[in-house]
Amino acid sequence: METSVAMKRTVFLLAVLLALPAFSAAQSQTRERRSSDSEPLTTGSTAVRSRVVGSSRSANHVEKSTAVTESKDKSESSSGAAPNPPTPVNQISSEPKWGNTPVIVRSAANERIAPLESLPIDKKASADQNNTSTKKLVQQTALVSEAASPVAGNASSPKPLATRGPSPTVVYHVGIGDVLDIRLSNLPTRESTLFTVLKNGSLEYPLLSGPLAVAGMTTDEIAKLLTNEIKVIKTARVSVSVRDYASHTVVITGLVDSPGRKIMRLEAMPLFAVLATALPRPEASLVTLVRNGHSQTISLSNEQAMAILVLPGDVITISGGAAARFVYVGGDVASRGEREFREGMTLTQAILSAGGVPRGSKTSVKVARRKSNGFLMSSEYNLQSIQEGKSQDPLLEAGDRIEVTRGM
Repeated sequence: METSVAMKRTVFLLAVLLALPAFSAAQSQTRERRSSDSEPLTTGSTAVRSRVVGSSRSANHVEKSTAVTESKDKSESSSGAAPNPPTPVNQISSEPKWGNTPVIVRSAANERIAPLESLPIDKKASADQNNTSTKKLVQQTALVSEAASPVAGNASSPKPLATRGPSPTVVYHVGIGDVLDIRLSNLPTRESTLFTVLKNGSLEYPLLSGPLAVAGMTTDEIAKLLTNEIKVIKTARVSVSVRDYASHTVVITGLVDSPGRKIMRLEAMPLFAVLATALPRPEASLVTLVRNGHSQTISLSNEQAMAILVLPGDVITISGGAAARFVYVGGDVASRGEREFREGMTLTQAILSAGGVPRGSKTSVKVARRKSNGFLMSSEYNLQSIQEGKSQDPLLEAGDRIEVTRGM
């Protein structure tokens, strides 16, 4: 029994000793296979893949491959052994390789290319080729401030714009006859502050050494001038305003309820604003504006033309133009109603146009005429006395209302 156990152990040990050499041989073969797999593939291999890497990474691999090749050449030359025949494995390829894969060098989209000065000569040439083949899609721009750069077309320094004076519709220049209210804010007084511009255009003020010419100046200009001229008060604060306007006037006549001289409170006013103060009559249709001997006729219905500016001294005449005007006859007449009016028409003419009244009868006539305030003013006439030549035959105006009454 013990002899059989000893024989089994001897057989096991012999088997182990025989397996050790085979195991060591297998390990050496595995090492050789791994070292051969790390070398580049032959040109006949079909398992070649293309990869695209950045220029900096490809250049790094080129430098590594070049360094490995140079080290191999140095070792071979030092050993004195004959160089191996050119094979695809030992031959230096013109294209960079990454492991066992040839690398196609392209510039990445978001990768910066290294400056040419820091690259070798052969790398400069390849970088130039890449730069020429790639189109520039982005152009560098510089931000230039508008204040520093002149406007295109204006090479010289900009000229200041011409200052324009205030519009005549918002300013008033003091003239002869205007009454000014002059006050000193730092000197309260009980005396009158009203002063009239004299005929020579000057102003007499108690705190001045003599008259001061103010005609043609604005109130602000007069206040500034008085501040500089008053010497008896230190740092006088003067305020000037117009109390009564008298120098800027126009004359309006014709078919208006309030004719006469109209005062303007500005250097110029639109025509429609001036006519509003004169109350044109319903039959008015035309406006004649006379200025410095030149006349201009404007229709009241033309809104654009009615905005023309009126200046002091203008003469405005309102007329009916071609529009018909009428008088109105009622009462004891043969034909009542409106009768066309013409300039110079008298009372008896209007009654005759309405059919007249029997001669010899005692007849009274009332003529009602519209006043400027809108009320009617009546006048009574004796028609028989007019016909006998004892009384005047009155002239009528357009719009008059005639009422004829016969006595019993």
